[in-house]
Amino acid sequence: MDIEQDSTQQNQEQLVADWLISTPGFFDRHPDLLTKIELANTHSGKAISLQEKQMALLRSQNRDLNQRLFEMLRFGTENDRTQSLMINWLEELLLANDQLTAIESITSGLNRLFDVGQVKVIAPQNISLELHQQLEKEAICGDIQLAQKWIDAEALIAEGSFVLTRLSYKDDTLGALLLMSPDTQKFVSGIGLNYIYQLGRLAAAALYRFRNI
Repeated sequence: MDIEQDSTQQNQEQLVADWLISTPGFFDRHPDLLTKIELANTHSGKAISLQEKQMALLRSQNRDLNQRLFEMLRFGTENDRTQSLMINWLEELLLANDQLTAIESITSGLNRLFDVGQVKVIAPQNISLELHQQLEKEAICGDIQLAQKWIDAEALIAEGSFVLTRLSYKDDTLGALLLMSPDTQKFVSGIGLNYIYQLGRLAAAALYRFRNI
């Protein structure tokens, strides 16, 4: 019996809902009902009028829209800043007239761009055959302790995370690019490395000009 009553009530409620939808001018002709129809407040549990419910929904939607707009503006500002820093970095690389200046531009520029902590260029002679073979497959990243397997501990920070990618251009190995951050979660396994690869290619292209000097 209860199931039958529930089914009957659902059918009746659906009929009312369908009729209201198909009669959009109903509340315009009966505005007093907006304050008389009571709904449960999902937050306080108290009954509120339909009009109050609509206002609450509008305020909630307005907050959501404001939050999304704020996030869009923030991302846009961050992207503009990153683009400006990237252009400045590329200008420095193009203007470098010797290898030392190019290396300084690579390291200081990338640190300004990403504020990672430390950026270093590892010379080709300091790269073991094992590390060279590993970097040919993929970049290496993770806890800074892992880097001790490949890099002299004196060149590393005490704790944090790192990413190491090769510097090569036109089949010439020009060293490796090392980014280190005190943030242990900055460079972890599974992060997207395509951007790091691209930065490595740009840095390698800058160094390539001075390979025989």
